[in-house]
Amino acid sequence: MPNQLSTQSLLALISLFDRSNQSIVGSDGQRLQGVPGWNLFGRIFLSKPEIKAWTDCVGYAGFYPAPCGDERIAVEIGEDEDPGRYHYRCPETFRTKYVAVDLVAVYAVPAVKLLTLLAELLGIPQVHRRGITIPAIDGVLWNLGKMRIGNVQMNVWLVRGLSSCIDQVFAHFEAPSIPEHGLIFTTGQPLPDIVPPPRSYRIIPIASALVDYAVKPNIDTDLIRRLLVAPAGRKVEKSLPVRFDPYANTLVIANKADKPWTIKGVKQIAVVKYLVEQFKKNRIRVSAGDILVAVYGSRDAAKGKRVASIFSSNDTWLDYIEHDNEGYGLKLE
Repeated sequence: MPNQLSTQSLLALISLFDRSNQSIVGSDGQRLQGVPGWNLFGRIFLSKPEIKAWTDCVGYAGFYPAPCGDERIAVEIGEDEDPGRYHYRCPETFRTKYVAVDLVAVYAVPAVKLLTLLAELLGIPQVHRRGITIPAIDGVLWNLGKMRIGNVQMNVWLVRGLSSCIDQVFAHFEAPSIPEHGLIFTTGQPLPDIVPPPRSYRIIPIASALVDYAVKPNIDTDLIRRLLVAPAGRKVEKSLPVRFDPYANTLVIANKADKPWTIKGVKQIAVVKYLVEQFKKNRIRVSAGDILVAVYGSRDAAKGKRVASIFSSNDTWLDYIEHDNEGYGLKLE
């Protein structure tokens, strides 16, 4: 089962979760909360196996948007003798036509399953996740638990459909029993800049907190840290994949921002600075010869030297620098 989602698939799943609370008339006349198959298959970055693994079928729509010229018209549908399809009367020809059952099924992303995955990505311990199964506002707001950011434990929340229930959500955070500050992730778009967050909270779309260039989902903890220390309302740009602080001689890789590497030794610093400079020029791999020339100043001075020898005092560099047949580069994953 494809539980290991790619970053793009997770972004699509978050978007689907955000839309899973929309209402649609079911085949029995009842209201269903979810997304119909005709708005799902082939329209989002999720494969059929991923949809099967990460969604529940909560019922079947009572209508189908049938093609009619250049438009689509909602027509009633009925169960067919073939369990794999429904039938309807074509609004153009009035003949009976058929639609696959998958396209009229209504799908919803189970909150607990997705929120557990997000809590794992955020590094929230299991013991702090009680709010995932007991929403603060049913179907809208959940406390994911406490996330460690630097030396601070921060309460983290997730809200769905914030723009349509902002008064209710903000009222929740004004309650005296709720901590004065924390982090609120949204599954949708950010709020307009003119809308201040409640108390000392910070609000950010969860999609923005993901490292979008990484194949596997990773949280941009550097972005979150900068958001929390920035004045309320100030726009915080997404983190660069890599960042080198020349004053503290520290390398920060966005998806490892909770583990910055403070580099010691003039030559080690020179290697890392050179790799960062080349990365910004879109050179993902650099030959050992180019690195050594940059460090020692000339090819003659670099003769007989090895990059690995520069880091012989410890193995920490192997967590941040990788080497293959094409040369050396920063380890982003």
